[in-house]
Amino acid sequence: MKIWQKILLILGLILLMAGALSYDAYYAAAQRFTPRYETLSSESIPAQLDDVTILFFSDLDYGTFMDKARLNKLVNAINNLSPDIVIFGGDLFDIACTPDEETVAEVTEGLRSISHHLGKFAVLGDFDHRNDEILELTQQVLYDADFELLYNASIPIRNTGSQSITLIGIDSALKGYPNTRSSFANVSKNAYTITVCHTPDEADKVPTDLVDYFLAGHSHGGQIYYGFGAWYTPDQAVNYFRGKHVVDGTFTLDISSGVGTTGEDIRFLANAEVVLYRLNHIETVSEEN
Repeated sequence: MKIWQKILLILGLILLMAGALSYDAYYAAAQRFTPRYETLSSESIPAQLDDVTILFFSDLDYGTFMDKARLNKLVNAINNLSPDIVIFGGDLFDIACTPDEETVAEVTEGLRSISHHLGKFAVLGDFDHRNDEILELTQQVLYDADFELLYNASIPIRNTGSQSITLIGIDSALKGYPNTRSSFANVSKNAYTITVCHTPDEADKVPTDLVDYFLAGHSHGGQIYYGFGAWYTPDQAVNYFRGKHVVDGTFTLDISSGVGTTGEDIRFLANAEVVLYRLNHIETVSEEN
């Protein structure tokens, strides 16, 4: 093969690959809800909650690109994982969406059909706080869909028996009203705690001795991520933008890239995802004298 033919072949392959990646980013990736599996292991996790699963999803952004068909696909993806606990990380309706009765009914029906064994919980995002009408509507939809809203509050999570872990919900630091003191008022230092806040930068403001794991969303993973930057870079996801981070050497912050899109219906190197956490009780090893 001559040199010019090799050059043409390489250019053709590059163009073909670029076309395939562009097609996937614009027409497939945003609708492909990839499960991510994580294990949370600790001696503080009670034996009675060993193997309990927690499904976290964030940034539904319904009404612009997320529609009924896509929501049904998401619900099926979640239900196929059979989670014990479901947590929603905020931003119910897209910022560009003014929900009508039909839209509200679709979201309520979809979220209500998410299966669980031990409870469904939610925190609010900045899109939920854009005005009083949307805030009230969001709260009503979550209530009607059987989600318990954790507004700067904590709740014990039990399986069988009296042993528990603690779930803490903090309001969005962007447009919302986070209150760390109220959120951790009833939290024991001996409990295994999972903190949820829509905005990841709030991780710098929590008491490190009362947090074992921190869940957040908000950034969409950038939606279009290219290593040295991203297309979507919202405020309050500056110190921690995507992925996992160890905060102050004490707890892990895990930022989900979410399930919806805003501005443009596109994802590149920022998969739409649902995250399934499995609790793992570790037996305390006693030292022999």
